[in-house]
Amino acid sequence: MTIKLRNRLIALVCLLIFSALGGALFLSTSPKKPFAVILFIGDNITPTALTASRLFAGGGDARLQLEDLPNTAVCRNAANDFSVPESASASTAIAAGIRVNKGNLCVGPSGSKLPSLLEIAALKGRATGLVTTGEITGITPAAYYAKTANSNDPSELLRQFCAHQPFDIVAGGGAVAFEASGTENKTGVAEDPLKIMADKGVAVSRNITDLENQPLWKKVPILGLMAKGPLSNVEAGDAETNAPSLSDLVRVAIKRLQNESHGYLLVVDDPSIASAAASNDAETMFRRVLAFDRAIATARRYAGDNALVMVTGRETIGGVQLNGYPFLKDKGVALLALNAQGYPSLCWSTGPGFAPEETPTGRKKGPALPGILSQPSAYPLQSGVGIAGDVLSMGIGKGSDKLHGFLDLTDIHRVVLDEL
Repeated sequence: MTIKLRNRLIALVCLLIFSALGGALFLSTSPKKPFAVILFIGDNITPTALTASRLFAGGGDARLQLEDLPNTAVCRNAANDFSVPESASASTAIAAGIRVNKGNLCVGPSGSKLPSLLEIAALKGRATGLVTTGEITGITPAAYYAKTANSNDPSELLRQFCAHQPFDIVAGGGAVAFEASGTENKTGVAEDPLKIMADKGVAVSRNITDLENQPLWKKVPILGLMAKGPLSNVEAGDAETNAPSLSDLVRVAIKRLQNESHGYLLVVDDPSIASAAASNDAETMFRRVLAFDRAIATARRYAGDNALVMVTGRETIGGVQLNGYPFLKDKGVALLALNAQGYPSLCWSTGPGFAPEETPTGRKKGPALPGILSQPSAYPLQSGVGIAGDVLSMGIGKGSDKLHGFLDLTDIHRVVLDEL
């Protein structure tokens, strides 16, 4: 071996050693992103509603799973044009990080189309998932794929869902929309939504068993149509026979997404709490809050330690209040019935009320008396409406330490975005 060749070999070895050391130093000092990012979004996530739900579940000593999340912030949630938001503007604040006008989905005040967190995550190479207890083409999940100034047009939301690049897994209710005879495309031609999905290589599952049995090695987008309408709370007894719980959908979605090497973003949307509140049905609302809470625990268990799990409120509906002084062990129906002082334990700001007042048998005149399960509304309306109220946001994992003090709902978008 000549001296010249030996020197070249020594130089090559040194180069390789320094390159390896530099790479190791870069990896050890550069900020690491969490592999899993999971965002839960629900309504009535406020101290008042959570307290009442917790007492309903087990009395004064009961605790919710989300109480274990170490970082918490109070979020202002005004829209761009109204101080109290509705579902479209509040959903867009989280999905796109911009305050928009009432009824707008990912369309800014200037008319610009705004990318959602799921769309950004896909561009960054992450797997993407969207799970909802509502209809897949409903207003709140549509914030992640639709751009429209009229969120109340269900046919447009369906058209945009079908035209959108498929996410890796989408599951929820609303199968009836996809079974319609056809949806018009931009040229006015009617097309079959399920055929559009099939042409894009999307595998459709109709029940939780089929969804779970989709082979993980098959890298195809999955569309889970779990019910004809919105999913309902199984424990409340108003669900379709084969309808899965929110925890089921979260578990299946995580198991599928965690096989992707570049990490994933899963958005879990729950409009069912707001639906019960709008009907002034406190028992169903409490049960749905508790189902939402169990799904959070499921996500933490299946996602592992290298995960950012965040929970945020969106809007506040109905204005439920728990009145009086229940005993420490009072729970369940004890919190729904008249209290020991003879007046309703629960009341609402607006809405139809629940179990209306009754006139005692044999009395033709005189004031009506509250029914034993009465939940009166201060101002009767056909449906409960939004009320002014900041919402809570909570989290655990890298990046969640930014959740403290008072924030805007748009800040939740930025916290998630920073970890993608």
